[in-house]
Amino acid sequence: MNGFESSFGGNNSRIDPGSVLECGVCWWVYDPALGDETWQVPPGTAFADLPSHWRCPNCDNAPQQFMVISDRGAANSDPRPHPLQPAGLDLIREREQQLLEAYSAVACRMRELPVYNHQLDVRVVGLHRVQEGLLGVVTTPWCMNITLLPLADTAGRMEGTKRELVFPSGSYSFIAGQLAGIGPLETCSLFSPMDEFDDPAVAEQVARHALEELLREPAASTESPAMSRRRFLRGGSSRDRDTQSA
Repeated sequence: MNGFESSFGGNNSRIDPGSVLECGVCWWVYDPALGDETWQVPPGTAFADLPSHWRCPNCDNAPQQFMVISDRGAANSDPRPHPLQPAGLDLIREREQQLLEAYSAVACRMRELPVYNHQLDVRVVGLHRVQEGLLGVVTTPWCMNITLLPLADTAGRMEGTKRELVFPSGSYSFIAGQLAGIGPLETCSLFSPMDEFDDPAVAEQVARHALEELLREPAASTESPAMSRRRFLRGGSSRDRDTQSA
């Protein structure tokens, strides 16, 4: 347990909407006027309004460990230099480009296969820092996968091995693999093949929704925690589907 105590005691209601806060571990600064590009938080978002899954984009520290360093209209007298953009943002952009190039190279070899949907393209959606590496969703003309890239100092798992990873919405099975131009990665399949899609923008929208649902705490329910892939993507319950089909 970290003994550091935030200046607002973990109570977001005590934070002015215009307050600028600093991570208690790495000194990364959240400025509501700038938002957070790593987590795709738009400018103008108060710290109290950050999504529940948000963490420091530089060191993955919890928001409860941030300190208020200036309030709206108050001068910041702290002389220490503070980065206004995540130190890891360049890495995220670099890895995103590597994923696009790697899967585009695979696409060139798969164009003549029956599973290839020529209406789609390769996209990387929502890549951001989590505790174990970089997490996002990759959509291609033949599959859509939740993708985890390990940190540089983390040994890759043996190719073909599986493990369960726990996220706010539940536990999901990831399989380890290797991709030329990327190295080790782990994936959780959402769709394969991609016959249900005829628009790359729709595929991207579904990918973004899947990532949001993955990181969302489930509402209290008496239902079984097991969730089918399509139920996960649609954000609905079996009860909802039964009602719709009635």
